[in-house]
Amino acid sequence: MSDTEEGPRERLKAAIWFMVGEICENQKADLNVVITPQLVASLAEIVFNQAETLGKDLELFARHAKRSTINVDDVKLASRRNASLYDIIGQHADRLARRSKDARDARKRKK
Repeated sequence: MSDTEEGPRERLKAAIWFMVGEICENQKADLNVVITPQLVASLAEIVFNQAETLGKDLELFARHAKRSTINVDDVKLASRRNASLYDIIGQHADRLARRSKDARDARKRKK
């Protein structure tokens, strides 16, 4: 891997590490647990690996459908094993579709 490819990846890892640390700090009082740097590092690594896997899956789903762009259907397909996440994504996608349709209808009425 070249230096230009390594930079963004390492910055993303650092950003994930930072956010995981922030979330852990915010939750430790509620959970009444001790958060060690090793725990933060492990969680950050898991989150990063999951994000990488999700990105690869989304690209493959789009490619399988002979598309070069990832769309909502790909995201829904990737979340199919988590029923509550699938429902949330579906509801949000429906809201976006309604908003888009309303905007198109409004533009048509103006003409």
